[in-house]
Amino acid sequence: MMLSELLREYEKIYENGQIPVTRCRSCGYKFHMPRTKCPRCGSTDLEVLGYGEGIIYSYTIIERGLPSRYVVVLVDLDGAKVKANYIGDMDALKIGARVKVVRKDGSVYFTNY
Repeated sequence: MMLSELLREYEKIYENGQIPVTRCRSCGYKFHMPRTKCPRCGSTDLEVLGYGEGIIYSYTIIERGLPSRYVVVLVDLDGAKVKANYIGDMDALKIGARVKVVRKDGSVYFTNY
């Protein structure tokens, strides 16, 4: 897959309110950053999938030196890990919690159900 084609696929998925993940058809490895070759096996036989939800794998709360609190989550999207800000209920913030993708002001965030 050519990089320009891959980027078009990523943009379509972002426009649909999902997060794009590339899956290698040869070894099954999934990754978020657009690449023309699988970082695991080197195959160019790739497909782009869209995900609208995932599971919190890890998170951190950043408060020091900022005007407000920021929560950054690392979300598992069926094997691929994606980092984004969390804008949901703080009481629902826990590792293993299911979250969904939301778009706000042109950016992608995760929030609780």
